Amino acid sequence: MQGVFSLLFPWYDWLCWFAGGQSMLAEPEAPAEGEPEDVLCLTRAAAGDERAWQELFDRWKRPLLAFFYRSLGSMAESEDLTLEVFVRLHRSSGRYERRAAFSTFLFHIARNLLCNELRRRRRKPVQAVPPEAFDYLVAPDGAEAHRMRELEETFQLALTQLPEEQRTLLLLVHQQGLDHPTAAQTLGITVNHLRVQLHRVRQHLKSLMSSSR
Repeated sequence: MQGVFSLLFPWYDWLCWFAGGQSMLAEPEAPAEGEPEDVLCLTRAAAGDERAWQELFDRWKRPLLAFFYRSLGSMAESEDLTLEVFVRLHRSSGRYERRAAFSTFLFHIARNLLCNELRRRRRKPVQAVPPEAFDYLVAPDGAEAHRMRELEETFQLALTQLPEEQRTLLLLVHQQGLDHPTAAQTLGITVNHLRVQLHRVRQHLKSLMSSSR
């Protein structure tokens, strides 16, 4: 069951914690796995290697879809923004500096696009609709699956009520598995500030989930 529910976001531990269990996500402190390979791919891609672009797309498409979906609740918009990330990555690949982790570079682009979309929504609000079903959240039938689907709905609703900066911080650390220095650099804050905010956003999220039950 855990393998099924952690496909999109390793939040199974979050829901167990919320439901009263002892499971909590470990703090990611090691650099994100695959960074050197990503940098090599980007270098090859910038030199015109189309296969390198495909490798980057295949590796990062799903994490980016999940990142956007958790804020927007729309697969169509998430897919559009994911493609736009790669368009912008292509344009700026020659300016990538090895001082920054590839994931920092990538999610800086993604977050800018997300903020633009959220601003557009505020300017042109539309009638709220329930989040679309995410294909990766297919789970077997049964009492446990039903319970987890209910918790998923509660979790998603609470997540969308968080301020964007808090939600993005949570997603970068717990969804994308970025280590604290990388996540802090992506958000433009210090590591100490990130740790303080991470503690606060966890409590905020749990409070929102509790109030919606």
